[in-house]
Amino acid sequence: MIPLSGGGRLDPPDRRLLARAVALGRKGWGRVHPNPMVGAVVARNQRVLAEACHEEFGGPHAEAAALAVSGDARDATLYTSLEPCRHTGKTPPCTEAIRSAGVSRVVYWAADPGPESGGGGAWLRHRGCRVDGPFGHRAHWAAENPVFFHTRKAIRPFVGLKLAMSLDGRIAPAGGQRVWLTGREAREEVHRLRAGFDGILVGTRTWKADDPRLTARGSVVPRILPVRIILDRRGEVPGSAQVLADDPPTLVVTSSCEAPGLRDRLGGRADVLAVPVAGTRLDLRELFQRLARRGLTSVLCEGGGTLAVSLLAGGLVDRIYIFVAPLFVGGKGIPAFPVADFLNVKAPARSFGGWKLRLDPARFGDDTLIVWDRGG
Repeated sequence: MIPLSGGGRLDPPDRRLLARAVALGRKGWGRVHPNPMVGAVVARNQRVLAEACHEEFGGPHAEAAALAVSGDARDATLYTSLEPCRHTGKTPPCTEAIRSAGVSRVVYWAADPGPESGGGGAWLRHRGCRVDGPFGHRAHWAAENPVFFHTRKAIRPFVGLKLAMSLDGRIAPAGGQRVWLTGREAREEVHRLRAGFDGILVGTRTWKADDPRLTARGSVVPRILPVRIILDRRGEVPGSAQVLADDPPTLVVTSSCEAPGLRDRLGGRADVLAVPVAGTRLDLRELFQRLARRGLTSVLCEGGGTLAVSLLAGGLVDRIYIFVAPLFVGGKGIPAFPVADFLNVKAPARSFGGWKLRLDPARFGDDTLIVWDRGG
């Protein structure tokens, strides 16, 4: 059940229908960005008349879509996961559609943070519609629509870190040989996650060991293909690497001294980006700022412990996706990352060091996905 507090009291039927609206919104993953994922339910006397979600960027918003198929919505209640927008963008304001339909009550979960789109709840109240909301807290809303809430205030993309590890905290056996720790269902979920990010990034050790394609090949076809990004400080990526095949062109991040030669060697097979070197590693903070200037609002980082440590040590991770496989690798295996050092773990808890467990752990076959968010 979604976290609910504030905005007045809701009885169990209201809670159920509002939770249904939130669940419907998740169907927009990978298709509605940069818009938020939103779901809506139209009901009268707790009987559902219609439900819908925002399905495609540029298409009808969830509220308007639900009202369009609801029939007579006069004196009905509209449940929506996000405050109805009150501005004209690619579609007309949802507040106008709600008012025109004669809806007598609106229940919404998250407040819209936009200076132009926000304020729809107050707009409706001033015109005689009963409005209940928002409920919960910004951290809960951001957990549901992380990129949407992040980009309202950040100068770098929202950064997700994905790791798969064994029960004893290892990502690979000794020697780093390539093995699948997780099963088919978990790997399918990774492809679904990729579809919702603007870019997918891996470190040098990962592309050398795995020769990945870094494409989203799951049930969700991304509206815009994620940019594939590999770190290659020494300019060593071979032209035969799988990540250089297909569209769109891969972004190879290297040092300034290696960039000219790498561009000549790869030709048009990759977009080479030179960033400063901090110590012995590429400056990831500078990289993310440059990615933001290129229009990337979210990056999913996959790979090994070295990249994970660099990201966490630099305070550059907003969400951690950990897939835990029910097996043991052994003490000589490669550790995922030193959690106690970089996440400030002092005692067993569901939150620590500014990190908190978000959403509910989910099972994918025999594996379990645990999600942690920073801040809030």
